[in-house]
Amino acid sequence: MTHIRAIYTDGACEGNPGPGGWGVVIYFTDGSVHELGGHHPATTNNRMELQAAIEALKAWRQLAPGSAIALYTDSEYVLRGITEWIHHWKRRGWKTAAKKPVLNQDLWQELDALNDPLVQWHHVRGHRGDVGNERCDLIARRLSRGQPIALRTLPPPLG
Repeated sequence: MTHIRAIYTDGACEGNPGPGGWGVVIYFTDGSVHELGGHHPATTNNRMELQAAIEALKAWRQLAPGSAIALYTDSEYVLRGITEWIHHWKRRGWKTAAKKPVLNQDLWQELDALNDPLVQWHHVRGHRGDVGNERCDLIARRLSRGQPIALRTLPPPLG
């Protein structure tokens, strides 16, 4: 059985706010790769970073439920939000320490519902040559600009 080796996520936005895109690259232990991406006509970079993480966890639950995974993001906002800040936000009724509503609460709640102790969150420095991060960045940037990009996808299951 093939297992997921690593998942990379990234988001991009032209203008911030402006048109945005997100990308996910999933690497399997057998060397196969599955890529996902999406576009939103009016959004922010942080929303696209969150959407990428959400789509990554949805794919993980579909492709390899119950297996531990390493998820890499170049977004400190996503990493610290899901591993540190979210616990405080929930305790405060989705308010920040300054008692203001948490921005992007809808996406944070969706990400929180999908998160699992089997997900190991990691930060990767963007634009430093990491192949997974660079590929996600390319997918997200191209889609944010409405440009086509060929995504590597797994064949559908037989049956």
